[in-house]
Amino acid sequence: IGAALGDGIRPAIEAASRELGIEWCLGRSVASVDADGVSLEDGQRIAANTVIWTVGFRASELTAQIPAPRDAQGRLQVDAWLKVEGQAAIFAAGDTARAATDELGNFTVMSCQHAIALGRHAGNNAVAELIGVAPTRYSQPKYVTCLDLGAWGAVFSEGWERQVKLVGSEAKALKQQINSQWIYPPAADRALALAAADPAIPVA
Repeated sequence: IGAALGDGIRPAIEAASRELGIEWCLGRSVASVDADGVSLEDGQRIAANTVIWTVGFRASELTAQIPAPRDAQGRLQVDAWLKVEGQAAIFAAGDTARAATDELGNFTVMSCQHAIALGRHAGNNAVAELIGVAPTRYSQPKYVTCLDLGAWGAVFSEGWERQVKLVGSEAKALKQQINSQWIYPPAADRALALAAADPAIPVA
């Protein structure tokens, strides 16, 4: 459960699942899905009115229009100034770009905390090139994870090793603040929008 999130976060996921009555069927594949439910490869049948299938992230198909190196998720490889590798006139940001966040070998993931900062730098650097001023170098060494676990709460961790700092209602309050304030788009006002796009804004 939550293999990509590591051992630190897994206990919170398991606790939330138990308290919310969520059952896991691990190590088995889906054989078929029909109007009445799901059949697993081992013959087990799960009756369901609704089936939700999640298969991970994939970059926008627009990236296919650019002849450049990309990763397994289809993201374009970019340099520290967010120029697409091999394309001197193209910048990429957000979930379409794979950029180094530090000098330790860590790279952006498809999440709001990286997408927002990438957008600020890419937008700034595109304009900087047009008007002939120095671009800004993208760097975002701090990394956090805040995973919403429904009515149970949430779990918040810091660092790429995901050291858990908050769980339950405290983490849930932080998650709600992130969703409703920190990453919420600015009002339709030019001054506010430009201020929010400043690449010098520190990343919390």
